[in-house]
Amino acid sequence: MKGFLRFWSYLVNPLFIPAIVALWYFLNVSYTDGTIIELKMYLILVLTGVLPMLIFAILKLLGVVKSIHLPHIKERRTPLATYAILLLILIRGGFNDLTDLPLYYFFVGVLIATIVAFVMAIAHYKLSLHMMAMGGVIGFTIMLHSSIETPSVLSISFLFILAGLTQRLDYQ
Repeated sequence: MKGFLRFWSYLVNPLFIPAIVALWYFLNVSYTDGTIIELKMYLILVLTGVLPMLIFAILKLLGVVKSIHLPHIKERRTPLATYAILLLILIRGGFNDLTDLPLYYFFVGVLIATIVAFVMAIAHYKLSLHMMAMGGVIGFTIMLHSSIETPSVLSISFLFILAGLTQRLDYQ
């Protein structure tokens, strides 16, 4: 069980969730042109995955952070601030055409959650970033299914079960 939870921890990492949600959205809901989808996916992958990992590696070399799990509250401030800046760049540059509004609002929600986590880290409170990511996925799914008026009880129930599994990570 411990090995599975470690694997699950990396799968639902807050750095990967935006790319997974965007990929799911583009494959199932979006009616945007294929080349625009590719460009947006590259932008999303670079700004929410690749650059944060490179910045983390630099912070680790500089001794600002000690572990990928960021166990100390003080270690969370710089990565959260840089992630918020990267999200601002993504929102301003990747969604200025207003073609994929649900995804735009998802990333605005991710930005707000990141700012809240940053403020709470300044106030010496440690939030579960994995649970914030799963909550964002659940909120996005509920919003999307209500806007396109499709039945979604099974998918939302499944996401709540996954959120419970993610919460289990905090107890390990």
